[in-house]
Amino acid sequence: MDERCLIDVRGLYELLLDHMGPTHWWPADTRFEIAIGAILTQNTAWGNVETALDRMKAADVLNARSIADLPDETLWDLIRSTGYYRQKAVYLRAFCQWFLDLGEWGSDDDIPGLVRDVDDETLRRELLSIRGIGGETADDLLLYVFDRPAFIADRYARRMFETLGVDDLPKSYEGFRRRVMPCIDVASWTIPEFQEFHGLIDELGKTCRTPEDWNHSIVAGYRMPLP
Repeated sequence: MDERCLIDVRGLYELLLDHMGPTHWWPADTRFEIAIGAILTQNTAWGNVETALDRMKAADVLNARSIADLPDETLWDLIRSTGYYRQKAVYLRAFCQWFLDLGEWGSDDDIPGLVRDVDDETLRRELLSIRGIGGETADDLLLYVFDRPAFIADRYARRMFETLGVDDLPKSYEGFRRRVMPCIDVASWTIPEFQEFHGLIDELGKTCRTPEDWNHSIVAGYRMPLP
């Protein structure tokens, strides 16, 4: 018999926050920087992304127009630290063109009406239509750039939910996301809480390098029944 304490998603968020404190994730100066970081972090460590972002800032090209207009070799060199740099350059240009087509942002928080006035699922489908934007990156953008509720079903989240006794998770990113998201009472969560939840999961995940680490982590004493 499993004698672990039952916990729901809200309780999990509060447990992590109480244990770890706020992470203030995502680290960036602007929403656009978050978007570029979300694309560059595909299949690489965050430290490699920081190197690329710092180089782009030093070259004064961390804006959509500059990235769209840079010669290939220059852009490749700036983002080389993130790996797959030729492919990611294509993805960055595709996103930047889409971003430019949205029109002017009056300020960093003044999201253009072309995206502000559409529902969450429509915006997610629009993001997924951009070359190089998959499910996880789309959810990063939804949550941190466009202030929409999203559960980011990344590998750290998967390992955490498995530790919580959820052993029949769908193998795909989309299946995992669809399994968890209905269990979150979206109306009772703020966007900063969604953002912090992802940050907390990833910060915990970085400290748990093995299954043994997860089995001795703060979540190991709990069980989460998912419908």
